[in-house]
This record gives sequence, structure tokens and C-alpha cells, in this order.
Amino acid sequence: MNIFRLSFTFIVGFILATFLFFLDFPLLVIILTMFIFFLAFVVLPQIFTAYRSNNLKAIEKFLVANKKNPLFAYPLVMANGNHVEVEESIRAILAKHKQPYMQNVYHTILALHLNKIDAADTYAQKIDNEPLKSYYAAYIAAKKGDFEEAALLEENVSVEWMLHALHALYAHEKGQHEEFEIDAKKAIAESRGVQKYILVHSFKNM
Repeated sequence: MNIFRLSFTFIVGFILATFLFFLDFPLLVIILTMFIFFLAFVVLPQIFTAYRSNNLKAIEKFLVANKKNPLFAYPLVMANGNHVEVEESIRAILAKHKQPYMQNVYHTILALHLNKIDAADTYAQKIDNEPLKSYYAAYIAAKKGDFEEAALLEENVSVEWMLHALHALYAHEKGQHEEFEIDAKKAIAESRGVQKYILVHSFKNM
């Protein structure tokens, strides 16, 4: 959220609180009202942009505003950085987020980025979440050229954008440029928020 909008929101919130005090509302009601007001005008729009928006410009503005967080800096580096900067961005996520799930997912992503397929496979097998585990396992199988195994692993992948992203990868690995473009567009269309932004720039870099 930019400074102007944030300032405007606080001014309106202050006016609303003053008005409620003037009408002699109970303090608890005023506090609850202000909480709902700031949730509606500050928090929820941010959540919507991060997870549900289709507007790439709005998503990028959100990422720029929150780039101190490595998770949001990473997509920006994917869009504008070089190979080394992307690696450094992923390592920054690993340095900050020590949860086993995050470590396994981003070690998998890092290994794929470095084209260390066996290492990626090792970390992907440790991911304790479906459909993400099978998504990366199918991705890795395709990178190894085992498309039959990748197709079997798809049975555990129920998210539409993931399926289309995998099919785009298969087409790319096989040199099927037209099929790649079709499935890449479908994956982008099915995705939302920051994930859409990541897919757009991932496909551009393939």
C-alpha cells in the first residue's frame, strides 16, 4: 500500500473513531469497529492481491512494496534478475525460513534452478504436502526424460494450473513449441496472485 493511500485510510479511520466517540458508543464497540475497518481497507486488499488478483501490475506493485520479505523479493528477481541473483534470492528464503516444509520446497527449487536434478529429487521426496510433492516429483521425472513416470505422478496433482504447467514443461522438454505456448497460457490463466506472476516469468525464462 502506498503512503498516500495508507495516510488516507488512517485519516478516515481517525474520523470514524471520533464520530463513534461523539455518539457515545461503548469503547469495545469502537475498538471492534476500527479493527473491522482496518481489516477491510488495509489487510484484505493485500491478501487479495497476493493470492487472488489477476492484475499483473497490481501484483508487481504489491511485490515491490513488500520486497524486504525474501518470499516476495524472489518473484521480482525472477522477472528482472540474472541466474546468480535468482540463486541468491532463493538462498535468502532458505536463510530466513527454517521450517522443514519451506526448506524442502525451496531446496528443491534451488536444485532445479542449478540443474542439479538428483539433489532436487532428494528434497522433493521430503516435501510433506500434496499436491506440491507430486508436482515437483513429476517435474523432476520430466527433466529426467521419464514422461511415463511424470504422467503417473499427475494422479496426485489436482490443481489446474499445476497440471497445465507440467504439460507445458513436458512440451518444452520435447521441443514442442506450439504445445508449450498453449499449456503455458492455460497455466497462467488458471493461476492467481503472486503465483500467476511467477508463472509468467518462469515461462519467459524457459
